[in-house]
Amino acid sequence: MNKKGSLELSIQAIVIVVIAFVVLGLGLGFVRGQFKSITETSSSVQEQIRQSILEDLRTGDKKLSFPATTLTVEKGQSQDIAIGVKNTLASGDLRFKIKITTLTKQGAPAGYDVQKQVEYFLSEGPFTLKVTDAEAYNIKIIASGDKGTYLVSLKVVELDAGGAEVSTPYAEKTFFVNII
Repeated sequence: MNKKGSLELSIQAIVIVVIAFVVLGLGLGFVRGQFKSITETSSSVQEQIRQSILEDLRTGDKKLSFPATTLTVEKGQSQDIAIGVKNTLASGDLRFKIKITTLTKQGAPAGYDVQKQVEYFLSEGPFTLKVTDAEAYNIKIIASGDKGTYLVSLKVVELDAGGAEVSTPYAEKTFFVNII
C-alpha cells in the first residue's frame, strides 16, 4: 500500500510539471506574438510618416519638411525620423548634402562640448533631385550625452557642378532634442 501512494504522488507531480510547461509555452508564444505585432505597427507608422512628409512637399512649395520642433529621447536611446527635401528650382537638378549639427545646450556653461552629447546617423549624400521631385531621408538621433535640451541645426547644402558647397544653404531648420 505504501508503494501505491508514492506512485500516485509522482504521477501528480509529472502532470503538474507538464501543465506548467504548456502554460509557459503558451505565455511565451503570446508575448512573442505581441512583440512581432508592435514591430510591424512601428514600421507601418514610420512609412505613413514618410508618405505624409512627401505628400506635404508635393502639395506645397516648401523646400524642407521636418516632422517636429522638439524630439524627446531617453538617455542612451535613439529615435528614427525622416525629413523631406523638394527641388523647387526653376530648372535643373538639385545636387545637395544633408548636414546636421548640435549648436548649444540650454543652460550650458561656457566651453561646454555639445558635439558628443547628441549623435546622428545618416547618409549625408550627395543626393540629386530632378525639378519638382521630392524624397524622404532617414536620420537616427542618438541621445548619448547628458540630460537636457539641445538646439540642433539641420541644413540642406546645395552643391555646384564641381561638387563644392554653395555659400548659402538651400534650406535649413532648427529644432530641439530633449534628452530625458
